[in-house]
Order: sequence, then C-alpha cells, then structure tokens
Amino acid sequence: MKRRQMLWSLLLLLASLFCWLVQGSGEKLTFVVYGDTRTNHDVHKAIVAQIIKFKPSFILNTGDLVSRGSIAEQWETFFEIIKPIMDEKIPYIPAKGNHDVDSGTGLWVKAIERLNLKPNTGNPNYFSVSFGNIHIAILDSNSVLEDDAQIQWLEGEIGASNSLHKFVALHHPPFTLIGRRAEIAERFRQRLQPVFNRLKVCAVFAGHDHHFYLTRREGITYITTGGGGAPLYDLDPNRSQEGDSFLKAHHFIVMEVDGKKVKATVIGMNGEKLNLEGKGENPFTVCSH
Repeated sequence: MKRRQMLWSLLLLLASLFCWLVQGSGEKLTFVVYGDTRTNHDVHKAIVAQIIKFKPSFILNTGDLVSRGSIAEQWETFFEIIKPIMDEKIPYIPAKGNHDVDSGTGLWVKAIERLNLKPNTGNPNYFSVSFGNIHIAILDSNSVLEDDAQIQWLEGEIGASNSLHKFVALHHPPFTLIGRRAEIAERFRQRLQPVFNRLKVCAVFAGHDHHFYLTRREGITYITTGGGGAPLYDLDPNRSQEGDSFLKAHHFIVMEVDGKKVKATVIGMNGEKLNLEGKGENPFTVCSH
C-alpha cells in the first residue's frame, strides 16, 4: 500500500512539474530597450509617448540618460520627460553611461532611488533584475574593464540563473561601426565576449553609438541601441559583417518574449516600423531556445 502511495505521489509531482514547464514555455512578455537620451529632448518625449502605447512590462535604458551627470537640472529634465512612464508604474532600469558619471555629487544614486530600484548587489552601478523567465545583468561599463569583482559577480549571477532568457545590458558596445571607437570596442570585446560565450546569454544590449546596429557573433545577438535623442552618428557599413543590420535613426526597440522565442522590432520616434539597412529584417529573431 505504501509503495502504491509513493508511486502515486511521484506521478503527481511529475505532472505538476510538466504543467509548470508548459506554462513557463508559453509565457508572453513585452519590454522596451533604448538609450542615449541625453539631448534633443523633444525626440525623447516623442519616443516616450510611443513606448507607452506598447504597455511594456519594463524598460531598459542603455545609458547616457543625461549629458552631464553632475548637473542636477539635467536629471530634473530627464525625470520630467519620463514622468508618463513613472505614472504608469512601469519599471525603468538604466545602465550607467559615461555621461551619467556624477563626479561625486551622488546624483546617480539619487536617480536610482527615484526610479524605485533597490540593486541586489548593494551597488547602484551594477545589479540584476528578473521578470518572469527573464534575467538581466546590468553592468557598469565605465569600470568593468578593470573590475574583476564585477566580472566575478556577473559569472556567478548569470551562471546560477535558472531563467530561460538571460540578457546583459551595458553602455559601451563590444562591436562598433564607428572607426574612431574600434579600439575601445576591441578592449570590451576581449574582456567580455569570452564571458558572454561561457554564460550562453541570449543577447547583449549596448548604447554609446548613436544609431541602431545588430550583429550576431558566436551564437549571441549583440544589439546597439543609442537612438533615444542624442545626435545621430554616421556609421561605416564596411565595418559590418555578412548578416548585420543597421540604421542611422532615432528609435527604440520592442522586445517580445513568447515562450522559448524572443523577437525584436525597431520602432521610429513616430511609432513607425523602420526599414533597416544591411540584411534589414524587421522584426528579427533575437534568440530561440
């Protein structure tokens, strides 16, 4: 009798686990990624108005929220622009850009507090967040090249995660279409790409270059989205590889998670789906497990 009860309990447990897996694989969630919102405030306002329409579960900003992080008035302008997002209580998660460095004024910490974020590292410069079956590590690319502790944290945090979709967000991109930034991008690539490969992340989001750029390297999708308002940069298509997409335009990216698949659509500041250069597929698949 006991053996039969144990067998029945085991079957119930397996059935519950199966249901959990099925429900998890069918999870749907939308979020938005954009960055470099530091200037052209009318552009940023227009983008915020469009973002709201997609009702995202959360928003990532890839950094350079303001032009000079040590000036309080610029932070006030930023928060005034994103007030519609805050009013909707949509979580807003920023990576720290080079322009956001506050020169000891404490304004970055205050911004994190105003966004109602409580970094799980105790450090406002890098931390992780989870939403459903998504786990995102936010890095401080201003210091990560020399910060072994941050790399160790990243490996432990993402390596131990059971989430299906694992992402990394930081400001400086490991791949660039801008010649003058090739050297610094190479430094980030040498330092971080082997880590991303070991962790098998779904995608890496960056800003800093004021345009859109998509490239896939060793099974990982790298997306540069720096079109949130800062002056747009010319890009050099000759620096791209076969299969890359890119565009010089103000924009944001709508990410749609549907079970095991993640796709992205690049949207212009007026809400239009943009036509990409290069391979130019829009929407595009980010990863599929």
